[in-house]
Amino acid sequence: MAFGCRVMNRTSFHLLFGLAMLLALFPMHLLAQDQDYLTSAEADKLRDAQDPSERIKVYVSFQQDRLGRIVAASESNGDSKDNVEELLNQYISIDNELKDWVQYQYDHEGDMRKGLRVLLDEGPKQLDMLRHIEDSSKTEAREYSSSLQEAVADMNDTLDGATQALAAQQKKFPEMAESAKAEGHDLKKERKEQKKLNKKEREMRNRHRKNDNSGDSGGN
Repeated sequence: MAFGCRVMNRTSFHLLFGLAMLLALFPMHLLAQDQDYLTSAEADKLRDAQDPSERIKVYVSFQQDRLGRIVAASESNGDSKDNVEELLNQYISIDNELKDWVQYQYDHEGDMRKGLRVLLDEGPKQLDMLRHIEDSSKTEAREYSSSLQEAVADMNDTLDGATQALAAQQKKFPEMAESAKAEGHDLKKERKEQKKLNKKEREMRNRHRKNDNSGDSGGN
């Protein structure tokens, strides 16, 4: 799949096939455990978001939270309690987990269209925020430039994959819906024919019973 190749551009994605196999063996509620880059409340929120699209929206909100704190910390002249490098690493980890989720749902034909549209709407705005920080002339920005570049590259990769996934799903799901509609029509037709057969069988049984009863009466 072109989408799979696009999503797996980042280095750590060379293990994604093995990860996808493991994910298939575990319930979805186990996917959001033990991430040290998430708060316990965020992990709970992820576990509650089992719908493919809803979880994408949750990931995007987590990314937005990290970006807001990154901007505030980068402009605070050292007064912020947040560490920009740490927040960037959290942002990247969340983005990578988002990619894993999209890849898994894509492979298993989960309908992500609503979530992907949100991602494609908010992602470019997040890129603008990252590039704004990246273009900063502050010495601190140069110190975490490597993480910034990775975050930008990851989000670009995410948006490329999401674009391809949405295009594929927009083609796939109408076809699936049409197929389901056709199958439903066939089932209705079969049920109608079965009802006719059942009615004929009942009529035949009734005629046999009447004939048997008439024969018994005549014999008496």
